[in-house]
Amino acid sequence: MQNFEFFHGAALIKIIHSGCFKMITSFSKSNSAYLIDEKIGLYIKYSQKRMSPWSFAFDKNHIEEIKEINNLLDNVFIAFVCNEDGICCLDWTEFSTIISVENEKYPKWIKINRKKNEKYSVCGIDGVLKHKIGNSDFPNKLKIL
Repeated sequence: MQNFEFFHGAALIKIIHSGCFKMITSFSKSNSAYLIDEKIGLYIKYSQKRMSPWSFAFDKNHIEEIKEINNLLDNVFIAFVCNEDGICCLDWTEFSTIISVENEKYPKWIKINRKKNEKYSVCGIDGVLKHKIGNSDFPNKLKIL
């Protein structure tokens, strides 16, 4: 089994078990993008590092794919599977706060940190989230109101 299948499976099974969504399909030619209920875009990154902090790199192809998803859908999320610790999920606004998708400087990165019994702190090459993200927020965060 390839690593991406294991880590993406961790995120996708949470979505399935939530019972809130009906259909998940592959979104594009890459292994990272998914379409949920034909209206929610999900891009998954993972880290095999066992403990915090977890780092995630984005090359130009990654950012272009995420931007393409955002141009097609109103609801885009980026899920970061932090090995066995949990999943930190950012919506488009949070993601674009810490990574400037228009800036052509590559590679871009996001670092996620979590102390025991706390939520995730997230920073990127272009900023820091002012709030923390809970492991328990995923997959409920994907629900469209």
